[in-house]
Amino acid sequence: EFAEHASSVTAEGSAELIKRLGLESLLDRHPYDLSAGEMQRAALVKALLQDPDILLLDEPTKGLDAFSRREIGAILTELKKAGKTIVVVTHDIEFAAMYGDRCSMLFSGGLIAEDFARAFFGNNMFYTTAINRMTRGLVGNCILEEDVVRE
Repeated sequence: EFAEHASSVTAEGSAELIKRLGLESLLDRHPYDLSAGEMQRAALVKALLQDPDILLLDEPTKGLDAFSRREIGAILTELKKAGKTIVVVTHDIEFAAMYGDRCSMLFSGGLIAEDFARAFFGNNMFYTTAINRMTRGLVGNCILEEDVVRE
């Protein structure tokens, strides 16, 4: 697992993280020549290689494609399982619903709502996932896409 291999700043841990986030072909490029999404992934690599106990991320999915968003979510999940504390500030509602444990809403300098992710998005009429808005009144408690997929 990533958290075990990259928990210290080693060449092996660095290479694995760079590969996992698709940055291998960009190593010889100047940071200013990277796209916004590439810069975002490079910044995350830099932060993770410091092996912080607490990770504070501001809009970590901004400018990222769906694959990169899922990979970052998987990495954050692994870090959480390894005992790391992660705080994410985001407007990416689907990302927060999928990977967040607890969610809060700040407005005008104050905390106006806070709950476990599923309850937070399920009980919020405005600030919720697209799936929840589409299925409201038809199917109960649908927060994520997989909630509406039936076998």
